Amino acid sequence: MLIAIYSRKSRWSARGESVENQVRMCMEYISANIPGSAEAKIFVYEDEGFSGKNTKRPRFQQMMEDMRKNHFQYLVCYRLDRLGRNIADLALLIDKLNRENTEFISIRERFDTTTPMGKAMLYFSGVLAQMEREQIAERVRDNMAMLARDGRWLGGNTPLGFTVREEKKVLEDGKIKKSCCLQIEEREAEVVKQIFAAYLESHSLTAVAGELLEKGLYTRRGKAYTAQGLRDILTNPVYCTADETAWEYFDGLGCRLCMEKEEAGPDRGLIGYGKTTSADYKNESCQPKQWIIAPGKHEGIISGKDFVKVQKILEGNKKTDPGSVKVRNRISLLAGLLYCSCGHKMRPKYYRPLRDALEKERKFSYRCPYRDATRQMLCQNPPVPGNVLDEQVCRLLLEQTKKRFQTETLLDCALKRIERRKKVPVSETAFFRLQISRNREKIRNLLSALEHSRGEKAFIRQVEEEIGKLEAECEKAEKEIRKREKDRTGNREIRRKEIWNLGETLLSFERLFASMTVEEKREYLAVRAERLEWNGSFLEIWLR
Repeated sequence: MLIAIYSRKSRWSARGESVENQVRMCMEYISANIPGSAEAKIFVYEDEGFSGKNTKRPRFQQMMEDMRKNHFQYLVCYRLDRLGRNIADLALLIDKLNRENTEFISIRERFDTTTPMGKAMLYFSGVLAQMEREQIAERVRDNMAMLARDGRWLGGNTPLGFTVREEKKVLEDGKIKKSCCLQIEEREAEVVKQIFAAYLESHSLTAVAGELLEKGLYTRRGKAYTAQGLRDILTNPVYCTADETAWEYFDGLGCRLCMEKEEAGPDRGLIGYGKTTSADYKNESCQPKQWIIAPGKHEGIISGKDFVKVQKILEGNKKTDPGSVKVRNRISLLAGLLYCSCGHKMRPKYYRPLRDALEKERKFSYRCPYRDATRQMLCQNPPVPGNVLDEQVCRLLLEQTKKRFQTETLLDCALKRIERRKKVPVSETAFFRLQISRNREKIRNLLSALEHSRGEKAFIRQVEEEIGKLEAECEKAEKEIRKREKDRTGNREIRRKEIWNLGETLLSFERLFASMTVEEKREYLAVRAERLEWNGSFLEIWLR
């Protein structure tokens, strides 16, 4: 007998429902309630510090893998919500247990999953577990909003221009309560002011990055500022003063503001919470309606008026940017595969329309964004004509495809297999032939009986009618056989033509490639090539 025990807890604890205590109680239950458990082999799976919101837990996944290899008679856990707090995941798990004939035991709820009522109670408990998880998440958000009202810094990477200061407060019972808040770091704050001022003047992230590089200003890690890094700084509310202009802007976005308009003033800065989410282990941006904007205990660096101006410019550039996104979706084939030798991905960019106004296909080049951002100070590799490079790479990979796949040999083998195929009748044809044979035998028997008859007219007429029916059935069966033979011959010819057409297509793969859409060509190139690298003079290709 094989028994699996699963235990889970979101946070480590040696008390209460710790994973060790869960396992101990499951062991005691197995010994007392499962017959033959003394000889059973028990597998224990523990996930410490993992949430039940999904099934992405290492030991849980290992248990499911072992369940496929070994047949567990029982799956035992302390409570249903230890398996998960998502009703969809629980439903899939129960279905899996049913298919494997594994009995599920929750030692606290005491479910019997072999009965309809037990399954119903199990699903109902799953709904309650999911509701509890969502309520916990809601309480966390509400608690974050309450903490935000105090202007605390709740952790994370300290933004440029600030340091973290710890505050201590003695409570009535004598306990010391600690909290953190931001404090301006003057030298970095001057850099932040320069970034905002430069962007308000140039309206270009690349231009600002180049200007900072010329001035010798780098990030805390000693790297050159990138366009994305500058965008993160320019959109961070922490630099904005909590004045009326800022309040009206964030209120218009639908953010959750932790202050009234009357409380707004330029003496404090803002702090933004909940701008990103890590759901399913993906760091994704949230909608503004999910943001929490609160006044902090620090001073703002940028006025609300200038901050709002910057946001509007960024939003406008996002809508009118003629850069690489459009060309990637329409023309370029190597975007995502082509790298500069400095390590950055090269991006396609159109030439100016006047340069090729008479051309059928608009020209573009692949450029290194790091070269443009650093104004050729840290990367000097020149752009490469995109149309020419795409054509040459495609021609080279097509030649490699011809060499790799011996199309002529494969085609010849397929045709020979058709020629060697035996003419084995299908079951219906065999049935008709058997019917004809039996009818012929019946006719012979009737003729033999007729010869030995005494010449009675009634008997002769009856035999002749029966022979006529049998002859008609034979003729009908022969027609069906001829029809099926003709269809089979026609199908064989059709298959032969299809293979010839396929062969011609494969032998002229260049024509097939030319007929592909841009997306299909990109997929083909991604399958054949792993990486392409341009060093300014030569292109190096790594094939898969």
